[in-house]
Amino acid sequence: MVTIGHEGREARMVVSYVTDALGDLLYGLVRVTQGDDIRFSWNGEPTEYRWVFTHEDGAVRLRILRFRDGLRPEPDDAGHAVFTLLSEVRPLVRAVVRSVRRLLFEMGEEEYARQWRDHAFPLRELNVLESWLKSPR
Repeated sequence: MVTIGHEGREARMVVSYVTDALGDLLYGLVRVTQGDDIRFSWNGEPTEYRWVFTHEDGAVRLRILRFRDGLRPEPDDAGHAVFTLLSEVRPLVRAVVRSVRRLLFEMGEEEYARQWRDHAFPLRELNVLESWLKSPR
């Protein structure tokens, strides 16, 4: 179970190990810090959770859309929005990095790989995001 929340709003998602969910999230955020709009999906077997990041007026909008059947490609407007957020990029990245660091501390790389069926912990992407946070604007 993965929970994402902000200012009293939250979404809970059951995510499968068949995709590299955390790696996809961190890689997606690396791309967001480079100014790219990005999308990726988490597999909930059979549910798809599509993460859509778009830049708007110096901020980034996140929409997480749920689709009942992840095996049938559908347009974004066919999905149900389970979470939306408009934020500056830096505070969003900082919040995710803090949560991921806590996960790494509590679980460790080996246990993470065991639970996620040999998906390695995305340490490289985490380090890239931490370096980006330390860099001047």
